[in-house]
Amino acid sequence: MTLNKAIGDTLKQLRESARLTQEDFVGVSGRTYLSELERGLKSPTIEKIDQLAGRLGVHPLTFLTLCFMKRDGESADELRDLVAEQMPNE
Repeated sequence: MTLNKAIGDTLKQLRESARLTQEDFVGVSGRTYLSELERGLKSPTIEKIDQLAGRLGVHPLTFLTLCFMKRDGESADELRDLVAEQMPNE
């Protein structure tokens, strides 16, 4: 898996886990750009990763860690557990 694809998959997974829509990112990113990121068509800058992670409620390093875990083929269970640890209790 490419890093861009891993970033996109992770972004979408975190967004959906947080029950956010692409429209909820207005002010951080346009819906078209966010869609392109989620499909692995664009590569975000460090500044954009910081903004996206902030909107998702996770630390940028956590976001990047999840991306690299996905890229490197870490198990879904390990990834799911790490994501669950980052989500606020409801």
